[in-house]
Formats: sequence, structure tokens, C-alpha cells
Amino acid sequence: MRRCLTSLAVLGILFTTTVIWACSVPVFRYALERWPADKYSAVVFHRGGLTPEQQKLISHFDQEGTIAQKSANVELKLVDLDAEPAPEEVELWKVQKTETLPLLVVRTPLPAPVPAGFWSGELTEENINRLIDSPLRQNIAKQLVSGQTAVWVFLESGDAEKDKAARELLVKELKRMEKILKLPEIEQADIEQGLVSVSPDSLKLKFSIVTCSRDDSAEQYLTQMLLATENDLKDFDSEPMTLPVFGRGRVLYALIGKGINPGTIEQACRDLTGPCTCQVKDQNPGTDLLMSVPWEKLVTPTAQDEKELPPLTGLTSFSNSDAENQDPASMVQLSGNKADPANAGSEKTTTTEAVKSDSVEEAVSTEPREGTLLTAEKSGPAPVHYKIELFLLAGAVVLVIILAGSYMLLARKQ
Repeated sequence: MRRCLTSLAVLGILFTTTVIWACSVPVFRYALERWPADKYSAVVFHRGGLTPEQQKLISHFDQEGTIAQKSANVELKLVDLDAEPAPEEVELWKVQKTETLPLLVVRTPLPAPVPAGFWSGELTEENINRLIDSPLRQNIAKQLVSGQTAVWVFLESGDAEKDKAARELLVKELKRMEKILKLPEIEQADIEQGLVSVSPDSLKLKFSIVTCSRDDSAEQYLTQMLLATENDLKDFDSEPMTLPVFGRGRVLYALIGKGINPGTIEQACRDLTGPCTCQVKDQNPGTDLLMSVPWEKLVTPTAQDEKELPPLTGLTSFSNSDAENQDPASMVQLSGNKADPANAGSEKTTTTEAVKSDSVEEAVSTEPREGTLLTAEKSGPAPVHYKIELFLLAGAVVLVIILAGSYMLLARKQ
């Protein structure tokens, strides 16, 4: 009898939880509007006091510093090795196997797939700038904000034959996915709750590809970051790899070598375009990239009723004029950012391909987004939260009746 009651209670809890946490908005759109990018950890090891020059570099991480102004999702932690740091901090220092001080170690958001950090090096202005931003990351952000379902980063292996075959297959399958997949029909209740801020009709299935060479010095930090999204990706340096990026720069997972096939590509696309079965970000797969993008300004959730989405002018081109003339989807950066000299010389080596006519479309439209904000009705039926409460109450009553009936039935049998 107790087992029966326990089972029914568990089923009731699961049913209620599903009602509360599931929604009909596609995963990629829900992530863009509602999942803030997780923060990376920048740990600076030093001994004793810092010099004025080092203090100036550290100030970039202050609340009003350069990094905050660029909206980079990273936070600083200072560790003085002479001040009896915590055991885990000492261990992190030891695994770096270097005597360089001050030493900057950067880790992906916890729980980090690579606990020791994906990069470490001197605390310099150049290293800080290149860690928080790069041309390819700005290009990805531009496309996601402008409505792409996902941007697939194709990480070349260096083997031209392997790379060509894998990339052609990816292009072909993404084009097929755009034709056969259908976005879920967004329920009116989810619209009224403000779970999507654009007209459902304006949501489009649109995948694009950007190519990154492992030898591109401007994208060296991004490459290491991508390989740190899972703990064993560095073991596949001789294989082509592709990683779908969605939401606010979130990597779903990597497809590697022969794993880049129609089945795995389709599954990833379905995972991104299906309804958001769990609104809790931490219970969904993926790792966020470190990017300098003011997502909150560029993507406005419907909670702010009656306001239009801001124009997508927060990202401006930082490619040189020749690159812009050659590529309509030229790489872009936030207005006000200074060009990184180290990046400028290598932009031409990072390829961003627009797949035209018979391939995946990658050109980024600069036109305003289709659709308008949908706001909750101010008159008519009761607000949606009351409907949900009534629905849950009714469900609870039904559950109680079932439990009571089961108890009486079993009691009679005994």
C-alpha cells in the first residue's frame, strides 16, 4: 500500500514539475532571451604586492573597467601565494608547472570540463584583450543576434582532404535540416507569459558555418576555449571538428571526425529547434564561450512590456575594408572597441563562408528583425498566471481523489 501511494505521489510531482518547467518556445530562442552567459574565472597568481603597472592591468576587471564596459563574461580572482591560499588554489598553481609571476590562468565556468584551466600565460594587456574577444567571436555574436538558429564552428584539422569532405557533408546536411525541420508551435500561454519577445512567425530555421584554422593566431584563444568545452577534445587534434553555437554563445557539444555524419548533425539540429523541455539552464547540455557582447542590450525579453527590440547596431564591423568588400558577413565588433593589432594581421586566415543558393545561407541581414513584441492582454480573460494556478490546483485535487480511491480499493481487498 505504501509503495502504491509513494509511486502515485512521485508521478504527481513529476507531472507538476513538467508543467512548470516545460515550454513550447524553441531551445535556441529561449536560450538567446533568457540564459545569461556563465562567467569564466580569471585567476591571477602573484607574490606580495603588485606593481603600479600590474595594478593597472588588474583594474580592467573592475566594475567600471574595460572588461565590464565590453560586457565580457569573466570575473577575476587574485591569489597571493605568500598569503597561505586555499589548498585548491595551491593545487591549481602547481599544475601550471611554471614559475612565471604574475600568472593569469583562465578556466571555463564551473564545473569546468578542464579544471586546470584551458589557458595560462603572462598578465599582459595583449593577452587580456585577445582572451575576451576575437573577430570570429564577434561574427558569431552578430549572426546569433540577427536571428540565426545556430552558428556551426568548423575547426579544421589541417588535413585538407579530411576537412573538405567533412565540411561539404556539414553544408549538405544543414541545408537538408532547414528544409525538413519544423519549429514547434508556440502556445498562446507561453506568449502571454513573455517567454518569447518576437512574433512566432518571425522565427526562422537558419544555420550557418564559420571556419576556424587551428593555426590562426588571432583565434588561438578561441580554439583552446572550444577544445576545453569537453575534457577530451584535445586528444583529437588530427580530426576535423564542428561545434554548434546558439543562444548567447553557448556550445552544445562537439562532433568529431566520423562523428560528423547525417545522424549526429540531425540530432543536434533537433535538440536546438525543439521545444524547451526544461527552462533551467544548468540542466541543459552546453558550455558558454567567453565573449564581449552586451546581450542584455541587444536581446530584450518580453518582461519589459510595450518596448521594442533595440536596433542591432551594437555590433559594428572591425574588418579591414578589403575584407568587408569580399565578405558580406564580415566579422564585427562592438562599437567603441579598439582594433587589436595582433588580430588585424590574421583576419584573412579565419574564413567565414556564406553558403549560397544550393548551400546553407550565411549572409547576415542588417534589416530590423521581423515581428513585433507580444505583450500580455490588459483586458479580457484572467491573467495567465491565474490560469496556471487553477490548472495546478485542479491537478492536485485529481491526484488526491486518485490516491483516496486507491487507498479505499486496497483497503476493501484486504
